[in-house]
Amino acid sequence: MYKDSTENEFIIKNKSVIIYLLTIVTFIILLCFTDYYVLPSTKTTDVVTHYAVRNSMRGNYGSKPQKVSCHYYTQKGFTFSTVENDIEENDIELEYSLLFKSVTKVKSQKNDYTNLLCNDLSSNGIQFYFCIVLLFSIAISLKILLSKKSFSENTFYNIICFNSFMIFICVYMTYLY
Repeated sequence: MYKDSTENEFIIKNKSVIIYLLTIVTFIILLCFTDYYVLPSTKTTDVVTHYAVRNSMRGNYGSKPQKVSCHYYTQKGFTFSTVENDIEENDIELEYSLLFKSVTKVKSQKNDYTNLLCNDLSSNGIQFYFCIVLLFSIAISLKILLSKKSFSENTFYNIICFNSFMIFICVYMTYLY
């Protein structure tokens, strides 16, 4: 009986901190989505200086690696990735977001590569989906934490661990792409 009362005190003591941290993470993610999709973007012309091909080993041992994406670097310091296809021209026109300078559109004189973008929060990129999962997880976690019903210490630790893991994955995907 005494052990349960200390566990409840632990949850009560730390619940407000976790709610505050989850609210901050939600605000940051929503700020990123707002920057990428809502705020006006800036156009510029740039030159692709070099690129790196990302490969994935699929299939049997000894099979050829499959090209997953191409990561491009530009003269003005922008980076972006496209799914599978290569950009054939070096001279491109970029649109980038206002706050975080994320590349949102890529065009050349011949082609529009916007639908092939897989960097940052573009809908072709995996980071978009990880952030959506994190937002749903935070919403469910906040509903549990703000409810009047009591919950176990295990539930509290599950909320902390899963959301921390998802935050780590989102930050790591930001680093990669």
